[in-house]
Amino acid sequence: MKNKGFTLIELIVVIAIIAILAAIIAPNAFKAIEKSKVASSIEDCRSIKTAVMSFYSDCGIWPTSSASAGAAPNGIAATPTATIAGWDGPYIEKWPPLARWSGNYSYYAAADENANVGSYAWDGTAGAPQPNTRVITISTVPLAAEQKMETQLDGTASPGATQTTGGFRYSSTANVYYLISQD
Repeated sequence: MKNKGFTLIELIVVIAIIAILAAIIAPNAFKAIEKSKVASSIEDCRSIKTAVMSFYSDCGIWPTSSASAGAAPNGIAATPTATIAGWDGPYIEKWPPLARWSGNYSYYAAADENANVGSYAWDGTAGAPQPNTRVITISTVPLAAEQKMETQLDGTASPGATQTTGGFRYSSTANVYYLISQD
């Protein structure tokens, strides 16, 4: 009587085939995950920029800086704490709670006292931010993702660990800065 089942060699061949397929597919899956993080971060930046520009269009003033990292500026995602003439919001359905790499989205207006937009002036020189500049910041973004975001938002790619020109800037501290407006 013959036993039905697989021989040891057949099992080893099947396991080897599965291992080879996993080695081919896994890197592509991880690339797809990283691409989706970059794409969703870019869309979040564009949504925030649109909300801020709509606020300005309706109210004639720019929103003040976020009260804290990860918080929406007053009047963007909810009813403002004080009456603002022309307000017709909220301008964004929901402020992104966390960036894709566990950092925060923040909005800073350099005209505000205590606004912190990093160490870049938007003319490409190091130093304090120029007055009347509005910027979205994202914290804890990996360098490879910063460079991919720059390519899509600015149309260029910088080989270094910092980018200090254009409307999208980043630094070796894993923070990115996306220019909304500058007077």
